[in-house]
Amino acid sequence: MSAKPDPLTAHDPPTKFSPGAYLPLAKGGLDVIALDGRKAYTYGTDSGVIVALDLATGDQVGEGARPQGNLPDRYGESGEDDEAPLCEQHPPAVGTTGSTRIAVGVFPTVAEGTGTTADTSTYELVALDTQTGEAAWNAPLGISVGGDFCHVAGISGGVAVVVLGGSFGPPNTYGVDLQSGKVVWTAEQFEAQSVQGAHVVGVDSSGDGGVVVALDPATGRTQWRAVDASASAEFEVTRFSAESVLVRNRDYSELSTVLRLKDGQQVDVVGMGERLHEVRRCLYDLQTRTLCFSYTTAGGELAAYEAKSGKLLWRLGGPDGVPGRVAPDLVGAFHGAVYGNVLRDDGTAEPIVLDGATGADRELSPGAAPSLVNEYVGLTAERDGSLYRAVG
Repeated sequence: MSAKPDPLTAHDPPTKFSPGAYLPLAKGGLDVIALDGRKAYTYGTDSGVIVALDLATGDQVGEGARPQGNLPDRYGESGEDDEAPLCEQHPPAVGTTGSTRIAVGVFPTVAEGTGTTADTSTYELVALDTQTGEAAWNAPLGISVGGDFCHVAGISGGVAVVVLGGSFGPPNTYGVDLQSGKVVWTAEQFEAQSVQGAHVVGVDSSGDGGVVVALDPATGRTQWRAVDASASAEFEVTRFSAESVLVRNRDYSELSTVLRLKDGQQVDVVGMGERLHEVRRCLYDLQTRTLCFSYTTAGGELAAYEAKSGKLLWRLGGPDGVPGRVAPDLVGAFHGAVYGNVLRDDGTAEPIVLDGATGADRELSPGAAPSLVNEYVGLTAERDGSLYRAVG
């Protein structure tokens, strides 16, 4: 009998890691994991089920949560690229309803017809009780749109924000009450991309071009509209801080802007909106700072901002970086720690931890540079199941 692993120990933030248990991952890998405390929530390796994983042991907790309806034939079978099924290409959304912590996902189901009655395709919302790892409840939505979008964008209050459709145009977004399982609002031709507090921010494509719009998650009513653009615009909305979102236009211009959640007004952030300064990703450390990695005319640049105000704190690399220092590739950020890899001339990538306040080297031998991290563990994209325990 193998020895029971030591319990996870909190380090806030962790700066040193050691290899942990093997973590079985679904086809989507780290992209479909929701990390929450000592557990992770994702999909089963066989598809069609939401599971809870104990991060100390790597073991599944409970039996998971499945749709009560029948999944489509061949659902989850390996395709040419071995991709995850469409509805399992985003992580489950984690939130609380009543006194129960849940992880929520959506699945396609098929009701078989009889005689000349055709089969009916619809969607079902599935909630996993995070404490037990068992199904909390199932809610058939009665929505039969098909297409390229199928995921829960997030949970706000007692509402799950679900994005579905897109067969012949933009998808629709639905607000589903977590107590009743009923659809309480619908936003047609709107793709929710970021659910933060009392705001659902996404792209409204009902007009001639895309518009960034914020909706009330309880009612679906419009709160503000911003950043009108031509039909060629490809907006990507992600979290910049607790009070703002980053809007990247992924067309040829690669321009970016930061918008306040409360009113949609632009925040003045150095580097945003500048041509030849392509913001590739920004990570909020869930505390006070946001880190952004950009491509510039002078190579890669890593910059740190005060999350609330957008004030520039420091830069590495790029045209205005510190001489003699290079910008590590931004991998993760958590509570004042910045995790990255420094690429050496021989092609090796050395993990490093920087101080989010100053940009100074904080730990030169962290053992890993995790992209998903909390006070207990870090997960890396080196291979499936690369879980590291926080040890310092």
